[in-house]
Amino acid sequence: MAQTRTFLLMGSGEFEPWSCEIERAALDGRGGPVAVLPTASSTEGDTVFERWGRMGLDHYASMAVQASVLPVKTREDAEEEANARALDDASMIFFSGGKPAHLAATIVGTKLWTAMQVALDRGAVYAGCSAGALIASQSREQRRERGTKTGWVFGLGLVPHVSFGVHWDKVKVIPGLRSFVMARIPRGSWFVGLDERTAILGDGLRWRVFGVGSVMVRHAGGTQVYRAGEAFETSDPPG
Repeated sequence: MAQTRTFLLMGSGEFEPWSCEIERAALDGRGGPVAVLPTASSTEGDTVFERWGRMGLDHYASMAVQASVLPVKTREDAEEEANARALDDASMIFFSGGKPAHLAATIVGTKLWTAMQVALDRGAVYAGCSAGALIASQSREQRRERGTKTGWVFGLGLVPHVSFGVHWDKVKVIPGLRSFVMARIPRGSWFVGLDERTAILGDGLRWRVFGVGSVMVRHAGGTQVYRAGEAFETSDPPG
């Protein structure tokens, strides 16, 4: 039987010193390398992709954690057996920031996607920052029966009853944008907005907050704000 999955989601600031605490908590003695995938940045060119990869390697070296960068920029790359097999012994699979639509379209339904599902079920951590966090949101298909017509708040369904927002403290400085996003959250589901350099660690239902900002959690019961060290639940997923 598959074990409970573990998710580490960040609003921004991957591969920076602030995140060491939550990453150590997430790894929690797990062996194997961290697989770093800067896939979401690949539309910006090889230089940007390689810069994010190098930042990841340097960050994990500073933590004395083994890591490798997977060269996944296209669906063809995600279908490469070698890239999929690189997840077999990964302790954590980290998708860094960039364009979430490109990231989702590149990996979903590929050999890499299948290998990732197996890895998560055996205990590897799913880690995502910005775009990597957004694609963990509930999928459009999971909410179709509720008649929701917009796709902005949808991901690939790794957490099937929650939509995530990132850079949430920055979003509020754009007039009307928070209201625009919140109006598109499917009825009966949860929304979790992550400030920059702020992260949550949990199993999809129970979460703990880390970092320097706050996390806004909204459901039918109202809105709550949590800060580092505090815990919350996104319970009662739709049946």
